[in-house]
Amino acid sequence: MLPALARWKPEDILAAREIRQVTAEALDCFSPPRAPRILSRPTREFAHLYMWIGCQWVHVVPQADAGRV
Repeated sequence: MLPALARWKPEDILAAREIRQVTAEALDCFSPPRAPRILSRPTREFAHLYMWIGCQWVHVVPQADAGRV
C-alpha cells in the first residue's frame, strides 16, 4: 500500500473524499461521496494504519499489536 500512497499528499486524499481504491495512477472514488467521518484519534478499522509523518506515509503498528505482525 505504501508505494501506491507515495504519489499522493494528504491534500489529494482529502480532496478525493470517499475513496474506493488507491493506486499510484489514480484515486478511485465514490460519486457522489458521503461526508467524511472525523475521528478523534487514529484507528485500525481495516487492519492497517497509515499516518503522514515527516513528509511521508508510514505504516504504524500500535504497540499493543507489535507482537502480532
